[in-house]
Amino acid sequence: MANENEILRRLIEKVGLEMAKSSDFDALSQSITDSTSENLSVNTLKRLFGFKTDKVVPRLSTMDIIAQYLGYSDYESLIKELGDDADISLFTPIDCLEVQELEKGTQIRVAYNPNRVFFLTYLGGYQFIVNDVEGSKNIRKGDLLTITQLAVGHRFVVSHVVRDGQDLGTYESAKFKGLKSIEIM
Repeated sequence: MANENEILRRLIEKVGLEMAKSSDFDALSQSITDSTSENLSVNTLKRLFGFKTDKVVPRLSTMDIIAQYLGYSDYESLIKELGDDADISLFTPIDCLEVQELEKGTQIRVAYNPNRVFFLTYLGGYQFIVNDVEGSKNIRKGDLLTITQLAVGHRFVVSHVVRDGQDLGTYESAKFKGLKSIEIM
């Protein structure tokens, strides 16, 4: 197995398979769905076990489903039970900013490589105005951005860029390594 850690060990034990071939991941995915009524894709499970090389940090919702499958109410309960000595290094939830919970006027700083930094103010309704930009030619000061999620390690996705009243469409960046940091100012 690519990663030896306690959560993976428990998944293998529960499903009763070696997790060495595609059909094992199909069976685990189905077992999780049968047990929790939630779906985790075969690709997600392969990433967790290190069989896919793209480095994507699992979402907290994914880890909650795995915890429920293993008999816990949520991921937090599982890691409390495992204790500080358990190896769960692969399973650190992403740093995610819940946009819908921001107060109007909240200022944030979003950064990713190579040297891209956006200073934004939340206007409500998932809209931000760009106060300042470093290193980007595509997004400019004064643009209105519609952003539904910001998560470290994930792509920077803007569903609408509005400049001078014109909707320029979708903007996506930080495709390979994702966002480096998100800070509330």
